[in-house]
Amino acid sequence: MNSRKTITIKEVAKVAGVSVTTVSRYLNGNLGKMSVATQQKIQQVIRDLNYRPSAAAKSMRSDSTHIIGVIVGDISNVFASMLFTGMYKTLQPRNYSVMLLNADNDADAERECVEKLLQQNVDGLIIQPSRGNFEDYYPIVNAHTPLAFVDRYVDATPSSVIHVTSDNYEASRRMCEELAGKGYRHIVVVSTTTVGTSAQIPRIHAITETARRLGLRLSVLDLAGGDDAWLADALRAIRTTSGEDRTAVVSLMGPLLLRVLAASRMLGLEFPRDMGLLSFDDWEWGEYVGQGIDLILQDPETIGRRAGEALLAMIRKQPPDDNEIVVPTKRIPGRSL
Repeated sequence: MNSRKTITIKEVAKVAGVSVTTVSRYLNGNLGKMSVATQQKIQQVIRDLNYRPSAAAKSMRSDSTHIIGVIVGDISNVFASMLFTGMYKTLQPRNYSVMLLNADNDADAERECVEKLLQQNVDGLIIQPSRGNFEDYYPIVNAHTPLAFVDRYVDATPSSVIHVTSDNYEASRRMCEELAGKGYRHIVVVSTTTVGTSAQIPRIHAITETARRLGLRLSVLDLAGGDDAWLADALRAIRTTSGEDRTAVVSLMGPLLLRVLAASRMLGLEFPRDMGLLSFDDWEWGEYVGQGIDLILQDPETIGRRAGEALLAMIRKQPPDDNEIVVPTKRIPGRSL
């Protein structure tokens, strides 16, 4: 016979020193007027008492609003725009309205966006995350709101949450092996990681590990805070110290490719005469620069579409068999290597 006592919401409220209504608001993600201290106190009591909301508590949300909330890291980025396009094309024909908010790659701003959307009782959330610890997203889980992450990585994401990304690690490993096969012995990575969840991080990990395995020299230039003149100086110094080693510059995202091209023009560099050049990108404009730049093309619209489809399946209580969805990149040959 199981003698385990069932903890009620009233007991949680009593131990936390708050009202039942306040605990209910916390469970449903309605945190707009609730202090961080109160949220943390309730969360701790729930853990200490091992409280599990009853079916009644889980059904406290209102009926479907047919609204999906979307939070992107940087709305000015073409990648984010194409992500949203894929989501919208999937959700709008199924009679869902889509609310788009911009977190500006800021954890506090993203937290406010989540609170606003939960207050709207959205049926689901798709987030390009700016926070790397899943504990920060507990209010969404507590509100029983289906959640999908896109593009970026969050540690310890549970299997109940969808994760849709590009094949960042594998694409970077293959790229590194290709460069070695073409005779390049020095790889210069150009990056700018504004958040700890950036998709550039697994790319850097893959390049670092593969370069070490193949005996290649590796330099990483982080452009955070550096202008095009700084990049030009860095590339000039690298050319001076590379000696006879063939050098390839690898840009980890489309906007950085523009900066590499600007710095190269300052130095009068030509690709591949002076250096090789390859870039991750979101659309194929690089094909039309010079004689064509070698690209690893992401597919943000498909990432958005797959996230929308998976979220709808979760709303219907029919989640995908695998919560990790990987969208392949495409190698676009050019003449810059």
